[in-house]
Amino acid sequence: MNKNYFTTGEFAKICGVNKQTLFYYDQEGIFSPDIVGENGYRYYSYTQIETFTVIAMLRDLGVHIKEIKAHMDNRSPEALIELMKSKKSEIDKKIRALEWSKKYIENKIRVTREGQEAAPGVIVTRRLPKRTMVTSDYNGPDNDAAVIKALGYHLNYCDSLGLYNACPIGGLIPLSDVSEAGYKYSKFYTVVEEDFGSASLCAPEGDYIIVYDNHGYENVRPNCLKIIEYASQNNLRLGEYFYEDVIWDDLSTEGYFNYLVRLSINIL
Repeated sequence: MNKNYFTTGEFAKICGVNKQTLFYYDQEGIFSPDIVGENGYRYYSYTQIETFTVIAMLRDLGVHIKEIKAHMDNRSPEALIELMKSKKSEIDKKIRALEWSKKYIENKIRVTREGQEAAPGVIVTRRLPKRTMVTSDYNGPDNDAAVIKALGYHLNYCDSLGLYNACPIGGLIPLSDVSEAGYKYSKFYTVVEEDFGSASLCAPEGDYIIVYDNHGYENVRPNCLKIIEYASQNNLRLGEYFYEDVIWDDLSTEGYFNYLVRLSINIL
C-alpha cells in the first residue's frame, strides 16, 4: 500500500484508540476501513481521520451507536447540519452545568473556610457584599413539618426558574417578628448571580452584625436576641431582616444538630 494508507494499528495510534475500537465500529457499521485487501488486511485513508474524530467526539458526548449509524446510513449535508446543531445545543447545556458546578465548588470552599475561621457564639461585625436572592414567601407556623414543606416548595420554585436544587437555602427572619417567645420566617431564599425580577430580593452591601453557632438551629432565637441587645447597647440601627445561612452542613459535619449556622443583620 502507498503512503496515503495506514494499517489498523497505525490508524489506531494516530487517533489515540485501540484496534478493538476500530473493529467494533466496523462491526456496527458506522466506520469501516477504506480498503480490505485480499489477504484480509485492513487499511485506512488519511481522509478518514476527521470522520473518525467526529464519531469519537459524538461517542464522548454520549451519542448512542444506533443514532450515529442512523446518520451514516442516511448521510447528507442537511442531515449533518441538523445533527451538529442538536449536539451543539446539548454541549451548551453541559457547559452551563459545568460552569455552575465550578462556581458552586468555589463558593463551597470559600464558605467552608469561613466556618473554619468563625468563633461560635462571639458577636462580630463584618462588611458583606451585596447578595441577590430568589425568594419564596412563608406564612406558616413555626414547626418543623410546616418549614420542611415550605422548603420543598422553595426547591420546586427554584427548579421552575432553572436553578439547580443543590443551591443552599437560607431563611429571612423579620426583626419585628423576634421576641422572647420565639421568631417567624417570612421568606426562604437561594443566592443567585442574576436578577430574576419580582422573584428577587437584594441583601445590601454593608456592615453586618454576625453570630455563628455550631448547634444547628437550636440557638437562632437567643442569638437574634443577643444581636438586638448588642445593637441597643451600641446605639446601632438594624436592618429589616435577619439572614440565616448554613455554613457547614452534612458535607462538613455529622448531624443536623452540629450544623454551623450564620445569623447576620445589616447595620443601617
